[in-house]
Amino acid sequence: MASAFRSLFTASSRLSSQKFVSGEGVASVEELKAKLLPQTQTAFKKAAPQEPNESSTNATAATTGKVSESSNATAKSAAPKTVAPESGSHSLDKILKLDLVKDLDAESIGKIWIQKHLDQEDTISAVVPADTYKKMLSRSKEYPMFLLPLTHGDGVEFYLMQFAFHQVIFTSLLEYQTHRENARPFLTLTHYPELIDKGVVLMHGMVSTDPRMLTVDQAQVLTFGLQQYYVSDHKEKLQLLQDFHKRPEKFSHERLIELTEISG
Repeated sequence: MASAFRSLFTASSRLSSQKFVSGEGVASVEELKAKLLPQTQTAFKKAAPQEPNESSTNATAATTGKVSESSNATAKSAAPKTVAPESGSHSLDKILKLDLVKDLDAESIGKIWIQKHLDQEDTISAVVPADTYKKMLSRSKEYPMFLLPLTHGDGVEFYLMQFAFHQVIFTSLLEYQTHRENARPFLTLTHYPELIDKGVVLMHGMVSTDPRMLTVDQAQVLTFGLQQYYVSDHKEKLQLLQDFHKRPEKFSHERLIELTEISG
C-alpha cells in the first residue's frame, strides 16, 4: 500500500463509555477527526483519477485491455478500457485477461471472477453492480473515512476505514493509537471499474498476514459494514456517517454498535 495512506489507518480499541482508549491515542471523535480528517482530504485529492495511458497498438499483446479514455480511444481495438485503481494497485488486465472476457455478459464475468479467487487464502472477492459502486464512490468523496465496530471475544473493537479512490483500507483504531504513521493496514479492498460499462465492478480484498489480525470471516463482516453505510439509504445509518464528519459531538458509538451488523 502506498506510504501516503499508511498513517491514516490503524488498529482497534475497546469501547469505554463514549471515549476511545487514551494515552498515546485519541480520547474522542472530535480529537480523532482533528488529527485525521485534514490528512484524509489531502490524501483523497492526491488519489484523484487521472487520464489512463493509451494501450499498445498491438492488439494481440498479452495486455490488450488498456484503452485510453482520451479522444483517440475510438481508434483503438474493441478491447475493454482499463483504468488503474490508483493508490499503487495493478489494473485489472494484470489479473484477468480482458480480451477473453470482453464479449461475455456480466453474469459470466462474475462467475469467472469469483471462481478465480475461490481457493486463494486470505482473500475475499465480490461482483458489485455498477450503480451500487457509483453510489458508494460518490458518497465516499463526501465522507472518506468512518469507524466500524466488530465483535472481538466478549467485547467490541473499532476499525478505522479510509477510501483512497478505488481502494478502501482498514486498520484497527488501537493500531493508529499505538503506531501512528507506522500503522499497518489489516485489510485492503480494491475495486476494478474497467468493466463498469458491462454493469459490474470487480472487487478483490486482501487480508494482511504480516501479522494476521483479521480472519477472512471478519474481513467479510467489515466489507458488509462498509456497504451498510456507503450504499444503504437507511436514515439513521446515514445520519451517523454525517455526524462523524460534520457533527462529531453528536456521534454515538453505542448507536453505531446497535445499528451495525458486526458479528463475524
